[in-house]
Amino acid sequence: MRQKFEIFKNRELLKEIPKQIGVYIIYSKDDEVLYVGKAKSLRDRLRSYVYGKELDFFKQSLVREAFGVEVIAVENELEALLLESNLIKQYRPPYNVVLRDDKSYPYLRISYSEKFPRLSIARRVKQKGDFYFGPITPVDRLKNLLKLLKSTFKIAQKNDSQCQGSKSACIYYQMGKCLAPCIGNVSRDEYLKVIDEIRSILTNPKRIKKQLERELKELSEKLEFEKAIKVRDRLKAIELLENSQSVSEVNEEFSDVIAVESEENLSCVYLMSVRFSNIVGSRSFFFYDTTSKDELLESFFIQYYLSMNQVIPDVIITEPLSSMSTLKQALSLTKSVQIVVPRRGKRKRLLELAKKNAKLNLSLHLSRFQGDIEIFEKLRELTSLNKLPITIDVADVSHIGFESIVGGVVRYTLGGFDKSMYRRFNLEHKYEFDAMKEMLSRHKRLLLNSSNRVADIVVVDGGLIQVKAAKEVFGQGQAVLGISKEKTDKRAVRSKGDVEDKVYSEFGEISVDRDVLQFLQRLRDEAHRFAIEFHRKKRKEYVLSSALDRVEFIGPKRKKALFEKFGSIDNIRKASIEEIASVKGISLRIASIIKERINEMD
Repeated sequence: MRQKFEIFKNRELLKEIPKQIGVYIIYSKDDEVLYVGKAKSLRDRLRSYVYGKELDFFKQSLVREAFGVEVIAVENELEALLLESNLIKQYRPPYNVVLRDDKSYPYLRISYSEKFPRLSIARRVKQKGDFYFGPITPVDRLKNLLKLLKSTFKIAQKNDSQCQGSKSACIYYQMGKCLAPCIGNVSRDEYLKVIDEIRSILTNPKRIKKQLERELKELSEKLEFEKAIKVRDRLKAIELLENSQSVSEVNEEFSDVIAVESEENLSCVYLMSVRFSNIVGSRSFFFYDTTSKDELLESFFIQYYLSMNQVIPDVIITEPLSSMSTLKQALSLTKSVQIVVPRRGKRKRLLELAKKNAKLNLSLHLSRFQGDIEIFEKLRELTSLNKLPITIDVADVSHIGFESIVGGVVRYTLGGFDKSMYRRFNLEHKYEFDAMKEMLSRHKRLLLNSSNRVADIVVVDGGLIQVKAAKEVFGQGQAVLGISKEKTDKRAVRSKGDVEDKVYSEFGEISVDRDVLQFLQRLRDEAHRFAIEFHRKKRKEYVLSSALDRVEFIGPKRKKALFEKFGSIDNIRKASIEEIASVKGISLRIASIIKERINEMD
């Protein structure tokens, strides 16, 4: 049952909220979702917001914006946990611990969901039932492993829809790179045995390595060199799996280690991936609020493994949690997992290593966080906001001679840039006011059509013209600042560097202190870098397109396919004829002509 109460306007309404397990959604006056939470007693939890005296600055800011609350009573803690997770994923409320991970590690995927399973690189769980191995870093190492396994075992290179109903084998079979199960060259059972052998190499490399070394020795003694080469290639695949980051005396095969450290209003969740006695990856996630360790870990587990579709390991080693059984139930909906809180031994040492790294990363991040709080407070006063800003969007338009107009918007939150919120735009308008207005209008529309909120402050690269464009898009209630390089005087020469940065509001130039100026310069430089990078890519596409136009047999479709595959003329020049022929629509004969013509361009 769902009910809405305007408790922040009328405290007496708290009496009507049930003392039940459930989820609550806090809304602003404009009906924007500000926060989603769960509680064993909805009334008691919401009372802490309405009557709380010692709230941290995040909760103070939340309460200032809050207008009403919707409560949803449920039967048990598991239902509350899953509902809270789904609502956070749906609304992405600004005051929640929302996991934004711009760094995802690569896994090797075996697509058991297909009739003839293939190997590919995946960074998220795509199909239930597929097998994921990893993470394997760096990605070049994984690409080499993938290439070696494909060529060694000659598995299918195309998906089911491309292979089904084929009357003749594709070019991969002709090149000796596929067993051609699509035309019945091998039965499905025989093909699956090949896939099982690959899986054995991945999951039990040490045992398979000893077995293959014995086979290689025997075949060499018998002078059966053709068979020996195949065994040697399998051994190469195992060597690529070996990693120098060995964890002494640890026998963990497929586990994640998760630790939390907190100080003041900042928490660091540190995740360390251990595969076959090797640390294969680690990352830190930072959250800015005073949520209890239990609630923080709980939210992290659900968002990271379920909402973000990350691969769930066999074992998760972590700190004590009151909701351990509920979390295990939630994760088991996808995969059975063992959650362990070690008290001694090898797993305890792994957890201590993770905690040590969490503390180290937290201390490094904390200094930036505290510096940002001071800057954000100054920006609040400068823009006359009634609350501490948490997000800043920075916009820049890039062009050369009013051609190939592009733009970029980057987002900064407390503690750093949020790369998951970076956006690029191809623009139609050429002039500064119109181009900025076009880009910000599209950016605003994207935000409103998603679950992301408009930033507290918008910063534009430019002066009064760009600031007015932003004001027209977002309205008079939006805080907007501009930072522009201006000539130092009338005689100054811009090309000689006789410029200085000035800051603008909608009323004209404003005075800021050195710290705020340097901060705004850093934001502007990042937005400029992001936009320029996109502009260079556009120019590169144009150069590539022009070069390919001079090659016969290349029409728009083949040109696009070549660019998507190789990215540049240099990469096509370096590619073999077989690699060029792997592009859809290009035969070996055409590939050899392309290779010849491109080499003539030198």
